[in-house]
Amino acid sequence: AAECLLRVHPPDMGPVDAATLKAFTPGKTITPGLLKVLEEVATTGKSRYEWALLKPLLAAKIEAVCNEYNEGCADVPGPNGGESFESVLRRLVALLDEFSETPFTAQRLTELLLNPRHIYPTSTRKLMNALEKMLTVSSTIPVMVLAAAADGSYQQAAEHELAKLATGEQGGGGEPMEVS
Repeated sequence: AAECLLRVHPPDMGPVDAATLKAFTPGKTITPGLLKVLEEVATTGKSRYEWALLKPLLAAKIEAVCNEYNEGCADVPGPNGGESFESVLRRLVALLDEFSETPFTAQRLTELLLNPRHIYPTSTRKLMNALEKMLTVSSTIPVMVLAAAADGSYQQAAEHELAKLATGEQGGGGEPMEVS
């Protein structure tokens, strides 16, 4: 089997802001700052950005990784025929686009896209099959929305104290708190 080579991206130059991510469209270059966004998801399983902003970046990364694999190891369709590489790639991007919220496999998906050779050193077909399995899940990460604190509640008092601490104000009015 021919050995596939994957281009190495330059070192990270720092994270990007939401406006930069919003302006990104597939076909544009994935900058080191944009790679940092994917690395954050791969490392933590979370992102500071909305799913709608991440989807175009993930779609571009899927296309880039699959195209780089296919340049060196064009093994799609497999030995018994089947779908063309382009057809499978279109399906992967379409599957990603179907998610209205972050799929629960997002962390594993970004791990694989950032370091595909770790598990799939040479096969485009096997890589694309793995990506498809991660994109055919039906569960998403639940979005937790906190209700506003009720007036006079402990939650409201705690939020007020935390806000004062965050701005550098003295919490608790300077008086020690009574503990019983």
